[in-house]
Amino acid sequence: MLGEARRAGVWLPFECGWGSCGTCKLTLLEGEVESLFPEAPSIDQRDARRRRVLACQSAADGDVVIKPFRVSDGPDPDRVTRDEVAELMKVEPLGPEIHRFTFRLAAPARYREGQFAVLEVAPGLRRCYSMEDLEGLDTVSFIAKRYEGGIGSNALFSLQPGTTIAMELPYGGMWLSEKCSAAVLVAGGTGISPILAMVRRMVLAEDPRPVRVYYGAQSPEELAAWEELVLLVNSLADGALIGVVEKSAEGWVGQSGFVTDALRGCVELSESTTEVYLAGPPPMVDAVLAVLTEREVGLDRIRYDRFG
Repeated sequence: MLGEARRAGVWLPFECGWGSCGTCKLTLLEGEVESLFPEAPSIDQRDARRRRVLACQSAADGDVVIKPFRVSDGPDPDRVTRDEVAELMKVEPLGPEIHRFTFRLAAPARYREGQFAVLEVAPGLRRCYSMEDLEGLDTVSFIAKRYEGGIGSNALFSLQPGTTIAMELPYGGMWLSEKCSAAVLVAGGTGISPILAMVRRMVLAEDPRPVRVYYGAQSPEELAAWEELVLLVNSLADGALIGVVEKSAEGWVGQSGFVTDALRGCVELSESTTEVYLAGPPPMVDAVLAVLTEREVGLDRIRYDRFG
């Protein structure tokens, strides 16, 4: 329903577009809907009794009457979400079962670095991937990993250059704040996509703030786009890159263990105006959030995305 309303010029509240945040919940006064994602993280047991549904994960079964939190005749300036038919231009291997996918759009992409898109990787099969490049280009790139048994990742990896797919962008609420005095960026695995985009933005803006980038993976080979990240962070006025792998290898000069181990020693977390930006698989994100709680970093200073 969310997309249908948007295409009709009716803008309902939303943020994530896939059922995690609950921003798009509304009350169904009349009619019925089909839930497209019954296991969505933001659905609770009380919703059914109150006839509250997620607009982003509901399809109307005929005419409906709804009561949203609010209605606007125009989009949020940070989420001018639009439909695209995107053509896959290039697939670039970055590591074991890790590729960068570059799509061409009909018009330059407008988003905040750190946001993500929803890709229809197969008919009726939608998955979220964060943009890893600067906004304003007529292409968008995503870093993804193929997982054994992963329906969405296998569908994405089966696409051939020249294939066109439906895409919606942007979604999400993670991007750099102009107010923070220092930024701590934490990525796990392919969660490096939005972190790369944010670092690119800071380099372009010649951002003078302290920036600490923590990147964790199972092995050095799985630190996707590592060489690019090294060059970018070295281009910052006050940047530092800390790589952490669970399985070290000969020649690895970074740290071994978990990214949470390295993060515990981050001096900048003690500053009340430091903000943390975090992206990765759910177990890693939850572990980092626990460390941030230990370090008394309030949720008002944390922005994160987790997909899995």
